[in-house]
Amino acid sequence: MSEASSARYMQGVALGLAATLSWALYNVGTAIGRADGFSSADLAMLRYGVAALVLLPFLVPRLAVARAIGWRRLLLLTAMIGPPFALFINAGYGIAPLSHAVVISPGVTMLVANALAILVDRRRMPLNRRIGMALLVAGLIAIAVDQPDIRPHSDLPIWLGDLCFVASGTLWGVFTWLVGRWHLPPVETTGAISILSALAFLPVHLFGFGVTPMPAALWLEQAVYQGILGGALAIVAFAGAVVRLGTGTAALFPALLPPAAILVGVVIADSVPSLMALSGIALATCGLAVSLDFRRRVRSRAGDSRARTTDGA
Repeated sequence: MSEASSARYMQGVALGLAATLSWALYNVGTAIGRADGFSSADLAMLRYGVAALVLLPFLVPRLAVARAIGWRRLLLLTAMIGPPFALFINAGYGIAPLSHAVVISPGVTMLVANALAILVDRRRMPLNRRIGMALLVAGLIAIAVDQPDIRPHSDLPIWLGDLCFVASGTLWGVFTWLVGRWHLPPVETTGAISILSALAFLPVHLFGFGVTPMPAALWLEQAVYQGILGGALAIVAFAGAVVRLGTGTAALFPALLPPAAILVGVVIADSVPSLMALSGIALATCGLAVSLDFRRRVRSRAGDSRARTTDGA
């Protein structure tokens, strides 16, 4: 691997980790918002509306780039991670236990994105990624086992909530694959999707759900969690990771969200993870390291450095 491609790869890893951290903070913020009394519709409105406002100044000078993506592609991507995604994921949280969400949604995302890359693009999945994905799934299961198996107050069957998580994971997996397949610019793509999502969802929220009366300080706090972290920064970083790493490798990072959320909870809420949760975090971390094949890349860079030293001598 050349020095330039190695640097690009490490940039992709850094962006993937930044996206994971942003998602973890966003999830913690969502839990805080629901506890404060915000509805799912309120939070979805902030996610799309604030992200659109944040990204608009970056999008306006690049309108030509955004237009080059094409309306059909933008509408399809908006259908993947816009209001339909929010509808499925929030519906699932209202029906099935959290322990199901921890495994199903990120696991399906990882599997769908890799399956499409293999079946449609004819990409080969290396052995280290297969082993890494197995370790990641094992880590997710360990974390899920540690979650209290308490279901929300709902008369609907749990399997219906599980199907919602399958649907949300599938949508995100297809989005991951399309961004990698089309090599889309991260900022312009995310900005256009946010604006289209806000335009589609805002009237529905205002006239269909109504705005929950809450103090301005809480609205501002959720604007940071939902719009800046979840709606803008996380998706821009993730799209950048997809472009640099490829679909299959980038699809691993959403599976790191549950372990990252536990670690964020330690810092923000002073929570103490159990031994089972720590085991899940360790398994997931090992799974990512194996998938990214860090040992081979370190040896490769060391070999390149020695070669340059020899040439210089």
